[in-house]
Amino acid sequence: MAKRYVINVDLADVWQEKNRKSLLRTLAWGDEVSVVKMGRDYAEIETVEFVERQDGSILPEKRFGYLQPKKTSGLKLTDVLIPRNRNKVLKVNFVDVQQGDGSVIESPQGKAMLVDGGDNELFARYLASRFRGTSPNRPKEIECILVTHGDADHFVGLPEIQISEQNEAVRKRLFIEPKRVYHNGIVKRPEKKANDKRRNETELLGPTRKVGKDLYLVGLVDNLLKVPDKEMNKPFKVWKDTLAKYNKRSKIEFRRLEIGDDDAFDFFAEEDIKVEVLGPLTSKVGGKSALKFLGTPPKGPRIGHESLETDDLKSSGFSASHTINGHSIVFRLTYGRMSYLFTGDLNDESSRFLTREHNSGTINLKAEVFKVPHHGSADFSGAFIQAVDPIVSVISSGDENARKEYIHPRATLVGALGKWSRVPEPLVLVTELVAFFNVEGPSRVIDPKKDKKRGKFFGFSRTAFGMVKTRTDGKRLLVYTDSGNLKMKEAYAYALDKAGLLEPSEVVRA
Repeated sequence: MAKRYVINVDLADVWQEKNRKSLLRTLAWGDEVSVVKMGRDYAEIETVEFVERQDGSILPEKRFGYLQPKKTSGLKLTDVLIPRNRNKVLKVNFVDVQQGDGSVIESPQGKAMLVDGGDNELFARYLASRFRGTSPNRPKEIECILVTHGDADHFVGLPEIQISEQNEAVRKRLFIEPKRVYHNGIVKRPEKKANDKRRNETELLGPTRKVGKDLYLVGLVDNLLKVPDKEMNKPFKVWKDTLAKYNKRSKIEFRRLEIGDDDAFDFFAEEDIKVEVLGPLTSKVGGKSALKFLGTPPKGPRIGHESLETDDLKSSGFSASHTINGHSIVFRLTYGRMSYLFTGDLNDESSRFLTREHNSGTINLKAEVFKVPHHGSADFSGAFIQAVDPIVSVISSGDENARKEYIHPRATLVGALGKWSRVPEPLVLVTELVAFFNVEGPSRVIDPKKDKKRGKFFGFSRTAFGMVKTRTDGKRLLVYTDSGNLKMKEAYAYALDKAGLLEPSEVVRA
């Protein structure tokens, strides 16, 4: 009977035959494996090989393979594999969902949390391939689904998980049981009212109240299932219907988060994983939490150092899109000496608010790994980046079509990350750029009847998705990406020195 182990080195190659012949794939630190036979210097394991079919699709096929450390590495098999119950590795993956965000956090004990989910089926496909073998009777428990804010490119892909249950291909099905759903409390209204008149900008996010010159959102929501359909735009209604189905199977805890709601993540506490909710920053209006309506920023991209200021940004009017972005849920996850900062679609205006709180000592923004706000938008705060002081920055962005072209990431933002990071040579990774596209050459449309004008075109296929993967035990950090070349990984490691500071470390490959 197979026994469960985990990989205990940065990267471990899996071979088709003993004596390290014919590479099948490479596993990473913290990955679980089923060992069917353990030899003196090798382990036979159950694994998956990704095989390209004639039609160009790449499908997983079960295989038996061998882990066998290189003799010159000085590694023993017991260095490479440890029992599952000794696993101390936190896994955080930033998933390529094209124009959008989607991340997966998995604790050493296997507790999973989803942060956003893109606006297409890519996130659901990835999750189905990662959490295989689920069924209606054996769903994957998800401790929490956190939607940083209500823009479509952050949550419309989540209903695709429920839709996948009916997929003809078993490998694409995923059954989950979400225990908690957290969000920032803002629900987008339909653009038009019942009388077909367009809503004003300040009517798109629910009830408001003016206090002096400022306008505040005062109708923040906790339980999305209690919001009438007429007060939701189409993406929110689809998400509500999805949640209702999940809620019938197992009751979900719904909660609106704001600064200080750290207890929402007590489910991680027994594993010494700490989560601090740093935003959105709320105000009290009529004794209840409210969010300030934000304005339209100056036109950009701006070149210079004005983004280093922490004074109020000279915005104008009221902007629903900047308000919902600026009040994204911001949280800092800490495990041992390693911290991650998740920022949703924060903009310059809201980042300045948070930076002032950081400078006053109210909150701590500093983090080793930084999920960069808003896909690398030019609407950023340099002072905020200085406060975060990252070593690794991850930008989730991707081109789809001209309608969704925002020129992300902006050159000014990437330059700021290089200048204001903690180390002289920081890592700046972009999900789109770490994908691998294979040249296919001239082709024809699949269905000429649907698009007669298209005719022939020059095609590419994506053979490696733009996944940025991180692993840490709180003392050491591994960051790596896949490649179109089976033998290649872009991988970097850091470890704590005697003074407790992170320094580059050799990537250990077995």
